Amino acid sequence: SLGAKVSEIFVTFEDKPLACASVAQVHRATLKVEGEPEPVAVAVKIQRPGIDKMVARDLNLLHMLAALVERTIPESRLYSPSGLVREFDRAITAELDFIIEAQNADRFEANFIGEETLKFPKVYSTASSKKVLTLEFLDGPKVTDAVKLGADGKWLGETAVRLILKMLFEDGFFHA
Repeated sequence: SLGAKVSEIFVTFEDKPLACASVAQVHRATLKVEGEPEPVAVAVKIQRPGIDKMVARDLNLLHMLAALVERTIPESRLYSPSGLVREFDRAITAELDFIIEAQNADRFEANFIGEETLKFPKVYSTASSKKVLTLEFLDGPKVTDAVKLGADGKWLGETAVRLILKMLFEDGFFHA
């Protein structure tokens, strides 16, 4: 989906994924970036082949099931099963478009300008597409491990809550 071979875009690319999830997996790589003397470490999120077709098939089934429930159980209309499925459809379809995810990353960074406690990975749009997202690799411990390594758990918790509340109530834009 990037229009070239992996070896033409990335200096190095690790075949074994760092992480796997339902719609994508993440690989570590290095990327030659204009203006940088050395290749930069990146995380490459790659959508699983055919996941879009699988999701579309599952969504179609959910739409049919919601309509059936509303027809056969009139009381269910109070909860709008079809509306819930439409909202889920919208959310999962957007999640399958990594260009939207890249735009969201840029929006988050803009929303938190001046916030010294956060670092957002840079998006490398020249090595990204609808099905591939290349981000700056940020190395560090998981939050759970950070406390074991001596980080202040109370500060981490308070900071996380403050930032989540800002996302929700000030920015109206949240992403886990």
